Amino acid sequence: MINTLTSLRLIFAFMVFGAHCYVIDDIFSTHFFKEGFVGVSFFFVLSGFIIAYNYQKKLQEKEITRRRFWVARIARVYPLHWLTLFIAAILGDYVVASGGLDWCRHFLASLTLTHAYIPEADYYFSFNSPSWSLCCEQLFYICFPFLVPLTRNYKHLLYIFCVTAILLVVGMHFTPEEEIKGYWYVNPIARFPDFIAGMLLFQLYGRLKDKPITFRQGSLMEIGAVILFLTFYMCASEIPKVYRYSCFYWLPVAVVLISFSLQKGILSRILSHRFLVVGGEISYGFYLIHLFILLSYAKWQKEAGFDIAWYVSVPVLFGITVLLSLLSYRYFERPMNKRVKSLLNK
Repeated sequence: MINTLTSLRLIFAFMVFGAHCYVIDDIFSTHFFKEGFVGVSFFFVLSGFIIAYNYQKKLQEKEITRRRFWVARIARVYPLHWLTLFIAAILGDYVVASGGLDWCRHFLASLTLTHAYIPEADYYFSFNSPSWSLCCEQLFYICFPFLVPLTRNYKHLLYIFCVTAILLVVGMHFTPEEEIKGYWYVNPIARFPDFIAGMLLFQLYGRLKDKPITFRQGSLMEIGAVILFLTFYMCASEIPKVYRYSCFYWLPVAVVLISFSLQKGILSRILSHRFLVVGGEISYGFYLIHLFILLSYAKWQKEAGFDIAWYVSVPVLFGITVLLSLLSYRYFERPMNKRVKSLLNK
């Protein structure tokens, strides 16, 4: 495990949390908070890097089979996804359907993580809406074992990335504004280049990790990466949103990821603190749970007519989400992960 990258998961999950806090107060509708959706792009690129880091060599050398790899990913993704899906279904008000049969279609799409392929908001944002990103992850995991042979020569992966990136940008340019979210933000096929970018970064990491980089050089690299990312982030309002959904952030996210993966500087030392690493470990639960908390509070606030200042309510809601994520990770995610792998690997 690369501790700094695990800790970064918490930071970017917090950015997504901030982006969704607009349901609490209009102050979170400003660019600084709303642009937090970049956290999802970071997760997709990170996924390509970490999956390659953990499984590329094992698959190449046949230490594990494709089936065992897929089982490991199913065991990680599906238990909490299904739990939050069933909670959303029981609570209601999380899906727009024209009748019982239509509701079942929505539910089946979410259950199988195929709802993000349907470019209609009532599908890809139905039930627990953050789960749309799991559709993308599922596609990545299905394809990864078939991409592993290409990693013997990084140029093959690079060609795929370049071709898909060009098609992506051209498609974005000709897509009407009202359709860009369905086709370019949530669509798993459109997010595939993010994952390949992460795999390419892992190839670069393999070349750099044993280089003699001093603490001072590492610190400058990390600080420079943060400055570059913040520059892109703060200037993003000048860029059409369709590009900001993915390709605009490829460069700063890549620089951040590769700089911190080397763990050579002062910021890496800070991020290696156990408290932050644990925060990163629970980030999956945090991501799937947080919108329930925010929407439930917003609904209560509206019905009760009781207004609590956002600078009080948001930190409290963040703390509640962290606590629930910790409980989920310890008492549900880890035990279920072991049970599903044990069951499916028989």
